[in-house]
Amino acid sequence: MSTKEEVLAILNRNKEDYISGEDMAQILNVSRASIWKAVKALEDDGYIIEGITKKGYRLVSTDILNQEVLEKLIAIPVYYYSEIDSTNTEAKRLINKGIKAPFVVISELQTGGRGRRGRAFISDKGGTYYSLVVNNDNTFDTESVTTRASLGTVDAIDSLGFDTQIKWVNDVYLNGKKCVGILTEGVLSMEENRISEIIIGIGVNFGTKNFPDELKDICASLFPDGNTPISRAEFLARQIKCVINTLHEDDYIKRYRAKCFVIGLDLNVIRVDKTKRAKCLDVDDNAHLVVQYEDGQIEHLSSGEVTIRSC
Repeated sequence: MSTKEEVLAILNRNKEDYISGEDMAQILNVSRASIWKAVKALEDDGYIIEGITKKGYRLVSTDILNQEVLEKLIAIPVYYYSEIDSTNTEAKRLINKGIKAPFVVISELQTGGRGRRGRAFISDKGGTYYSLVVNNDNTFDTESVTTRASLGTVDAIDSLGFDTQIKWVNDVYLNGKKCVGILTEGVLSMEENRISEIIIGIGVNFGTKNFPDELKDICASLFPDGNTPISRAEFLARQIKCVINTLHEDDYIKRYRAKCFVIGLDLNVIRVDKTKRAKCLDVDDNAHLVVQYEDGQIEHLSSGEVTIRSC
Protein backbone atom coordinates (compact mmCIF):
# COMPACT_ATOMS: atom_id res chain seq x y z
CA MET A 1 0.00 0.00 0.00
CA SER A 2 1.04 3.59 -0.52
CA THR A 3 1.72 5.87 2.46
CA LYS A 4 -1.62 7.57 1.79
CA GLU A 5 -3.50 4.26 1.96
CA GLU A 6 -1.62 3.19 5.09
CA VAL A 7 -2.39 6.51 6.81
CA LEU A 8 -6.05 6.11 5.89
CA ALA A 9 -6.09 2.61 7.38
CA ILE A 10 -4.54 3.91 10.63
CA LEU A 11 -7.02 6.79 10.86
CA ASN A 12 -9.89 4.39 10.27
CA ARG A 13 -8.71 2.04 13.03
CA ASN A 14 -8.43 5.01 15.41
CA LYS A 15 -11.42 7.06 14.28
CA GLU A 16 -12.81 7.37 17.81
CA ASP A 17 -9.66 9.18 18.96
CA TYR A 18 -6.81 11.35 17.74
CA ILE A 19 -3.45 9.98 16.64
CA SER A 20 -0.41 12.17 16.23
CA GLY A 21 1.59 12.54 13.07
CA GLU A 22 4.67 11.47 15.03
CA ASP A 23 3.02 8.21 16.10
CA MET A 24 1.94 7.45 12.53
CA ALA A 25 5.42 8.22 11.25
CA GLN A 26 6.90 5.73 13.73
CA ILE A 27 4.34 3.06 12.86
CA LEU A 28 5.01 3.39 9.12
CA ASN A 29 8.73 4.19 9.43
CA VAL A 30 8.41 7.35 7.34
CA SER A 31 9.03 11.04 7.97
CA ARG A 32 6.54 13.44 9.56
CA ALA A 33 6.53 15.31 6.24
CA SER A 34 5.36 12.16 4.47
CA ILE A 35 2.49 11.84 6.95
CA TRP A 36 1.49 15.47 6.40
CA LYS A 37 1.53 15.00 2.60
CA ALA A 38 -0.56 11.83 2.92
CA VAL A 39 -3.14 13.62 5.08
CA LYS A 40 -3.38 16.47 2.57
CA ALA A 41 -3.75 13.98 -0.29
CA LEU A 42 -6.59 12.26 1.56
CA GLU A 43 -8.31 15.60 2.09
CA ASP A 44 -7.95 16.30 -1.63
CA ASP A 45 -9.71 12.98 -2.25
CA GLY A 46 -12.67 14.19 -0.21
CA TYR A 47 -11.97 12.70 3.23
CA ILE A 48 -12.71 15.01 6.15
CA ILE A 49 -9.81 14.90 8.61
CA GLU A 50 -9.70 17.01 11.75
CA GLY A 51 -6.26 18.11 12.90
CA ILE A 52 -5.58 19.65 16.33
CA THR A 53 -2.20 20.83 17.52
CA LYS A 54 -0.64 18.56 20.17
CA LYS A 55 -3.47 16.04 19.75
CA GLY A 56 -3.08 14.82 16.19
CA TYR A 57 -5.47 13.78 13.44
CA ARG A 58 -8.93 12.24 13.51
CA LEU A 59 -10.99 10.93 10.61
CA VAL A 60 -14.39 12.65 10.61
CA SER A 61 -15.82 11.28 7.37
CA THR A 62 -17.43 7.84 7.57
CA ASP A 63 -17.65 7.32 3.80
CA ILE A 64 -14.48 5.31 3.56
CA LEU A 65 -13.31 2.95 0.86
CA ASN A 66 -10.24 0.89 1.63
CA GLN A 67 -9.21 -2.74 1.71
CA GLU A 68 -9.72 -3.19 5.43
CA VAL A 69 -13.23 -1.73 5.55
CA LEU A 70 -14.42 -3.59 2.44
CA GLU A 71 -13.07 -6.95 3.61
CA LYS A 72 -15.15 -6.66 6.79
CA LEU A 73 -18.35 -6.09 4.82
CA ILE A 74 -17.99 -8.38 1.79
CA ALA A 75 -18.05 -12.17 2.07
CA ILE A 76 -15.85 -12.93 -0.97
CA PRO A 77 -12.21 -11.88 -1.58
CA VAL A 78 -11.79 -8.16 -2.35
CA TYR A 79 -9.14 -6.42 -4.46
CA TYR A 80 -9.34 -2.68 -3.82
CA TYR A 81 -7.62 0.15 -5.71
CA SER A 82 -7.87 3.88 -5.09
CA GLU A 83 -7.55 4.37 -8.86
CA ILE A 84 -7.37 1.99 -11.80
CA ASP A 85 -7.93 1.95 -15.54
CA SER A 86 -10.91 -0.44 -15.46
CA THR A 87 -12.12 -2.92 -12.85
CA ASN A 88 -13.11 -5.34 -15.62
CA THR A 89 -9.64 -5.12 -17.14
CA GLU A 90 -8.01 -5.66 -13.74
CA ALA A 91 -10.30 -8.64 -13.12
CA LYS A 92 -8.96 -10.22 -16.32
CA ARG A 93 -5.39 -9.53 -15.22
CA LEU A 94 -6.04 -11.21 -11.86
CA ILE A 95 -7.60 -14.24 -13.56
CA ASN A 96 -4.52 -14.51 -15.79
CA LYS A 97 -2.37 -14.47 -12.63
CA GLY A 98 -4.28 -17.47 -11.31
CA ILE A 99 -6.72 -15.77 -8.91
CA LYS A 100 -9.78 -17.99 -8.57
CA ALA A 101 -13.40 -16.85 -8.66
CA PRO A 102 -15.43 -15.71 -6.90
CA PHE A 103 -13.82 -12.36 -6.11
CA VAL A 104 -14.55 -8.69 -6.61
CA VAL A 105 -12.43 -5.79 -7.87
CA ILE A 106 -13.38 -2.38 -6.46
CA SER A 107 -11.96 1.04 -7.27
CA GLU A 108 -12.54 4.57 -6.02
CA LEU A 109 -12.45 5.75 -9.63
CA GLN A 110 -11.61 4.46 -13.10
CA THR A 111 -9.50 6.31 -15.64
CA GLY A 112 -10.58 4.05 -18.51
CA GLY A 113 -14.02 2.79 -17.59
CA ARG A 114 -15.71 0.95 -20.44
CA GLY A 115 -19.35 0.66 -21.43
CA ARG A 116 -21.17 -1.42 -24.01
CA ARG A 117 -20.16 -1.25 -27.68
CA GLY A 118 -16.76 0.21 -26.79
CA ARG A 119 -18.14 3.41 -25.27
CA ALA A 120 -16.35 5.18 -22.43
CA PHE A 121 -18.00 5.04 -19.01
CA ILE A 122 -17.45 8.17 -16.89
CA SER A 123 -16.21 6.97 -13.50
CA ASP A 124 -15.63 10.04 -11.36
CA LYS A 125 -15.36 10.31 -7.59
CA GLY A 126 -18.51 9.66 -5.61
CA GLY A 127 -19.72 6.65 -7.58
CA THR A 128 -19.32 2.95 -6.83
CA TYR A 129 -17.37 0.90 -9.37
CA TYR A 130 -16.75 -2.82 -9.12
CA SER A 131 -16.39 -6.03 -11.11
CA LEU A 132 -17.80 -9.23 -9.70
CA VAL A 133 -16.11 -12.37 -11.01
CA VAL A 134 -18.01 -15.66 -10.79
CA ASN A 135 -17.36 -19.16 -12.08
CA ASN A 136 -19.38 -20.42 -15.00
CA ASP A 137 -20.18 -23.59 -13.09
CA ASN A 138 -23.71 -24.36 -14.34
CA THR A 139 -25.31 -23.13 -11.11
CA PHE A 140 -27.04 -20.31 -13.01
CA ASP A 141 -28.11 -19.46 -16.55
CA THR A 142 -25.20 -17.68 -18.21
CA GLU A 143 -27.37 -16.18 -20.94
CA SER A 144 -29.38 -14.25 -18.37
CA VAL A 145 -26.43 -12.93 -16.33
CA THR A 146 -26.71 -9.39 -17.68
CA THR A 147 -30.42 -9.02 -16.98
CA ARG A 148 -30.07 -10.72 -13.59
CA ALA A 149 -27.25 -8.33 -12.66
CA SER A 150 -29.40 -5.31 -13.53
CA LEU A 151 -32.25 -6.63 -11.38
CA GLY A 152 -29.91 -7.32 -8.45
CA THR A 153 -28.57 -3.77 -8.73
CA VAL A 154 -32.13 -2.42 -8.77
CA ASP A 155 -32.85 -4.43 -5.60
CA ALA A 156 -29.92 -2.74 -3.83
CA ILE A 157 -30.84 0.76 -4.99
CA ASP A 158 -34.55 0.42 -4.26
CA SER A 159 -33.75 -0.79 -0.74
CA LEU A 160 -32.69 2.83 -0.10
CA GLY A 161 -36.16 4.13 -0.94
CA PHE A 162 -35.93 4.62 -4.70
CA ASP A 163 -38.18 3.27 -7.46
CA THR A 164 -35.87 2.54 -10.38
CA GLN A 165 -36.69 1.00 -13.76
CA ILE A 166 -34.75 -1.05 -16.29
CA LYS A 167 -34.32 -0.26 -19.97
CA TRP A 168 -33.62 -3.57 -21.72
CA VAL A 169 -31.04 -5.01 -21.61
CA ASN A 170 -29.42 -3.70 -18.44
CA ASP A 171 -29.57 0.09 -18.13
CA VAL A 172 -31.02 1.23 -14.80
CA TYR A 173 -33.00 4.46 -14.83
CA LEU A 174 -34.13 6.86 -12.11
CA ASN A 175 -36.72 9.51 -12.97
CA GLY A 176 -36.07 9.07 -16.68
CA LYS A 177 -32.28 9.31 -16.44
CA LYS A 178 -29.62 6.61 -16.44
CA CYS A 179 -27.94 6.02 -13.08
CA VAL A 180 -26.18 2.66 -13.64
CA GLY A 181 -23.92 1.15 -16.27
CA ILE A 182 -23.31 -2.60 -16.56
CA LEU A 183 -20.79 -4.42 -18.75
CA THR A 184 -20.72 -8.22 -18.64
CA GLU A 185 -17.82 -10.13 -20.21
CA GLY A 186 -16.84 -13.77 -20.45
CA VAL A 187 -13.36 -15.25 -20.12
CA LEU A 188 -12.66 -18.03 -22.60
CA SER A 189 -10.79 -21.11 -21.44
CA MET A 190 -8.85 -22.34 -24.49
CA GLU A 191 -8.19 -25.69 -22.81
CA GLU A 192 -11.87 -26.36 -22.15
CA ASN A 193 -13.19 -24.37 -25.13
CA ARG A 194 -15.85 -22.68 -23.02
CA ILE A 195 -16.49 -19.55 -20.96
CA SER A 196 -14.82 -20.34 -17.64
CA GLU A 197 -15.45 -17.11 -15.71
CA ILE A 198 -17.96 -14.28 -16.04
CA ILE A 199 -17.02 -10.70 -15.18
CA ILE A 200 -19.90 -8.42 -14.22
CA GLY A 201 -18.77 -4.78 -14.18
CA ILE A 202 -21.19 -2.36 -12.50
CA GLY A 203 -20.92 1.37 -11.99
CA VAL A 204 -23.52 3.31 -10.00
CA ASN A 205 -23.78 7.09 -9.79
CA PHE A 206 -24.15 6.87 -6.02
CA GLY A 207 -23.00 10.27 -4.80
CA THR A 208 -21.73 11.67 -8.09
CA LYS A 209 -22.00 15.47 -8.01
CA ASN A 210 -20.90 16.55 -11.47
CA PHE A 211 -21.37 15.20 -14.98
CA PRO A 212 -19.84 16.42 -18.26
CA ASP A 213 -22.11 18.82 -20.14
CA GLU A 214 -23.05 16.16 -22.69
CA LEU A 215 -24.34 13.86 -19.90
CA LYS A 216 -26.12 16.30 -17.58
CA ASP A 217 -29.51 15.81 -19.22
CA ILE A 218 -29.32 12.02 -19.50
CA CYS A 219 -27.56 10.85 -16.33
CA ALA A 220 -28.74 10.92 -12.72
CA SER A 221 -27.06 10.52 -9.34
CA LEU A 222 -28.76 8.82 -6.40
CA PHE A 223 -27.49 11.36 -3.87
CA PRO A 224 -26.13 14.40 -5.73
CA ASP A 225 -26.06 16.47 -2.52
CA GLY A 226 -23.78 13.92 -0.86
CA ASN A 227 -26.26 13.28 1.97
CA THR A 228 -26.27 9.47 1.84
CA PRO A 229 -28.05 7.14 4.29
CA ILE A 230 -25.26 4.55 4.14
CA SER A 231 -21.59 4.65 3.15
CA ARG A 232 -20.35 3.62 -0.27
CA ALA A 233 -18.66 0.60 1.32
CA GLU A 234 -21.96 -0.53 2.84
CA PHE A 235 -23.74 0.08 -0.46
CA LEU A 236 -21.13 -1.91 -2.38
CA ALA A 237 -21.56 -4.83 0.01
CA ARG A 238 -25.34 -4.65 -0.41
CA GLN A 239 -25.05 -4.51 -4.22
CA ILE A 240 -22.74 -7.51 -4.41
CA LYS A 241 -24.96 -9.57 -2.13
CA CYS A 242 -28.09 -8.65 -4.13
CA VAL A 243 -26.47 -9.45 -7.49
CA ILE A 244 -25.19 -12.82 -6.28
CA ASN A 245 -28.63 -13.65 -4.90
CA THR A 246 -30.33 -12.71 -8.16
CA LEU A 247 -27.90 -14.82 -10.21
CA HIS A 248 -29.36 -17.85 -8.42
CA GLU A 249 -33.00 -16.70 -8.18
CA ASP A 250 -35.28 -19.32 -9.72
CA ASP A 251 -38.04 -17.16 -11.17
CA TYR A 252 -36.43 -13.75 -11.51
CA ILE A 253 -37.99 -13.01 -14.91
CA LYS A 254 -41.35 -11.95 -13.45
CA ARG A 255 -39.67 -9.26 -11.37
CA TYR A 256 -37.53 -8.22 -14.32
CA ARG A 257 -40.62 -7.76 -16.52
CA ALA A 258 -42.24 -5.60 -13.86
CA LYS A 259 -39.20 -3.32 -13.83
CA CYS A 260 -38.61 -3.21 -17.61
CA PHE A 261 -40.25 0.02 -18.77
CA VAL A 262 -39.89 -0.48 -22.54
CA ILE A 263 -42.69 -3.07 -22.74
CA GLY A 264 -45.53 -1.58 -24.79
CA LEU A 265 -43.43 1.28 -26.18
CA ASP A 266 -42.44 2.14 -29.76
CA LEU A 267 -38.74 1.49 -30.30
CA ASN A 268 -35.87 1.80 -32.70
CA VAL A 269 -33.98 -1.49 -32.92
CA ILE A 270 -30.38 -0.63 -33.72
CA ARG A 271 -28.27 -3.03 -35.76
CA VAL A 272 -24.69 -2.58 -36.94
CA ASP A 273 -25.74 -1.37 -40.36
CA LYS A 274 -29.36 -0.23 -39.95
CA THR A 275 -32.16 0.80 -37.63
CA LYS A 276 -35.66 -0.67 -37.73
CA ARG A 277 -38.88 0.66 -36.21
CA ALA A 278 -40.73 -1.72 -33.90
CA LYS A 279 -43.09 -2.04 -30.97
CA CYS A 280 -42.06 -3.88 -27.82
CA LEU A 281 -44.53 -6.63 -26.98
CA ASP A 282 -42.90 -8.36 -24.01
CA VAL A 283 -39.81 -9.91 -22.44
CA ASP A 284 -39.86 -13.69 -22.88
CA ASP A 285 -38.83 -16.32 -20.35
CA ASN A 286 -35.25 -16.22 -21.67
CA ALA A 287 -35.02 -12.44 -21.07
CA HIS A 288 -35.19 -11.81 -24.83
CA LEU A 289 -37.04 -8.68 -25.93
CA VAL A 290 -40.08 -9.52 -28.04
CA VAL A 291 -40.62 -6.87 -30.73
CA GLN A 292 -42.92 -6.55 -33.71
CA TYR A 293 -41.68 -4.64 -36.75
CA GLU A 294 -43.85 -2.48 -38.98
CA ASP A 295 -44.16 -5.28 -41.51
CA GLY A 296 -45.70 -7.53 -38.84
CA GLN A 297 -42.62 -9.69 -38.31
CA ILE A 298 -42.01 -10.68 -34.67
CA GLU A 299 -38.51 -11.20 -33.35
CA HIS A 300 -37.09 -12.24 -29.99
CA LEU A 301 -33.93 -10.16 -29.46
CA SER A 302 -31.20 -11.85 -27.45
CA SER A 303 -28.81 -8.90 -27.66
CA GLY A 304 -28.51 -5.50 -29.24
CA GLU A 305 -29.59 -1.98 -28.50
CA VAL A 306 -32.95 -0.24 -28.54
CA THR A 307 -33.98 3.39 -28.13
CA ILE A 308 -37.37 4.83 -27.29
CA ARG A 309 -39.20 6.25 -30.31
CA SER A 310 -41.39 9.25 -29.53
CA CYS A 311 -43.47 9.05 -32.70
